[in-house]
Amino acid sequence: MQERSVVFKLSLLACLYFSQGLPFGFFSHAVPALLRSYGVDLQVIGLVSLLALLWSLKFLWSPWVDRYGSRRFGQRKSWIIPLQFGAMLVLLALSQLDPEQLRNGTWLYFFLLLALANLLAATQDIATDGLAVQSLHPRERGLANGIQVGGYRVGMVFGGGLVLVILDRLGWQHCFELLAFVLLLATIPVLLDREPVAAT
Repeated sequence: MQERSVVFKLSLLACLYFSQGLPFGFFSHAVPALLRSYGVDLQVIGLVSLLALLWSLKFLWSPWVDRYGSRRFGQRKSWIIPLQFGAMLVLLALSQLDPEQLRNGTWLYFFLLLALANLLAATQDIATDGLAVQSLHPRERGLANGIQVGGYRVGMVFGGGLVLVILDRLGWQHCFELLAFVLLLATIPVLLDREPVAAT
């Protein structure tokens, strides 16, 4: 029973770190190629790198994420679940954009949605790290660290390379709808989890 619990906790963390890697891989690898294919200027494409600032600045709001939350529902879950569903809504909003209009003014709206997706993912990372520390025994943390890196990297590969393949096969709208569905699947373990109560 204990082993099953460990497997569940590691699977939950793998899903959450995958969810973080997906938007980061998308904006850092897929977006430049995508924008270039639709004729967006290189100067505009160069602005994509600014989205990484949200990950670097997350220390500014991390104290609030660590301090506040619903003890009844789960302090970390009360952040993670809304953030996951928020990211799904952003992906659905992206699915409604017309990619042919990116070279005109739509690229700004596209960038704002990507910035929001990265803000949500960076904040989710804060809560997920807190959940990992709170849930794992010291002997489990080495393996969990490997799961963290692996899940994040798989998410980056999915968001950075496979998205382009899926987009070519399914088209713009269905591609982002599929990504939203993948995030929904990755959220299921969190919904099923009973978060341990943090010590006061």
